[in-house]
Order: sequence, then C-alpha cells, then structure tokens
Amino acid sequence: MRKTLFYICFCLPVFGFCQGQFQQESAGAVSFASGRVIQLLDAIPDDMLDWKPADGVRSFREVFAHIAQSNYFFGSRLGVAVPAGVDVMNLPATLKTKDQLKSALGDSFNYLSDAMRNTKDDTLPDKVEFPFPGEYTTMSAILIALTHMREHMGQLIAYSRFNGITPPWSE
Repeated sequence: MRKTLFYICFCLPVFGFCQGQFQQESAGAVSFASGRVIQLLDAIPDDMLDWKPADGVRSFREVFAHIAQSNYFFGSRLGVAVPAGVDVMNLPATLKTKDQLKSALGDSFNYLSDAMRNTKDDTLPDKVEFPFPGEYTTMSAILIALTHMREHMGQLIAYSRFNGITPPWSE
C-alpha cells in the first residue's frame, strides 16, 4: 500500500508537468520560424517583393501575405476568434509595403503562437473542420500549421537564393 501511495504521489506531479507540453513546444516552433521569416523579409529589397519565378506562382510578397493569412486561418481552427479588424479573406490585398507585411506577419505569428499555447490538452483529439478532404483533430491542425509555415519558409529561401540573397542566419 505504501508503495502504491508513493507512486501515485510521485507520478501526479509528473503528469501535471507534461500538461500542455506539445502546445508549448509547438508555440516555440512558431516563434523560431517567425524570426527566420521576418529576417528573410528584411533581407529582400523592396523592389524585389513582386518577383516570382514564373507566371502562375506566388511572388515574394504573395508568399509572405499567404503565411500571415494562413496563420489566422489555422489559429481560428484551434477555436480562437480572429482579432477584430483583421479581414483574413482580404488580408493579402491590403499588404502593400514591407512594413505592412512585417507587421501583419508579426501579429499573425503572435496570434497563432498564443492559440497553440492556450489549447487545452483535452481538446487535442477534438475534430476540426478543414476545407479539404480528410478527418482532422486539433492536434493535426497544429501539426499542419507548423508544416505549412516551414514549407513556405523553404519556398522563400529558394526564391532568395535564386536571386542571390543569402538568408541572414546562414551567412
């Protein structure tokens, strides 16, 4: 009986410590990637923001705007209301300058990071609706958001290197 009581008393704090670990680490990954994306935006000359490798694909500006827009979409899938004044559907059309892009990216990364950090453990298996086929949970929404962000960061790195721009963190 004493051993059982000891294990219960020992394990309960450990279980409490692990609560929210996935969400905290995911929010940390967003913070890390956001720094890289914004550093890359700073490294791109203003007159190159509309460069694109071919017709039919996004420009630098459009990729940055898409990341910001998607951060709001993914955060909303986690059940957090989009801040008042943010028109997610029309956001890309409003981002004309580098400062506007930088501000929108920063705000959207903070929003997504907070949405992840505040997601409760017991909601991770809840079903989440996406506009594409498949069954998804809150946990998979977080994972998709992380993958999406990194995928477009890689796209921006490729665009940059093609144009002779070295990502600042790899100089």
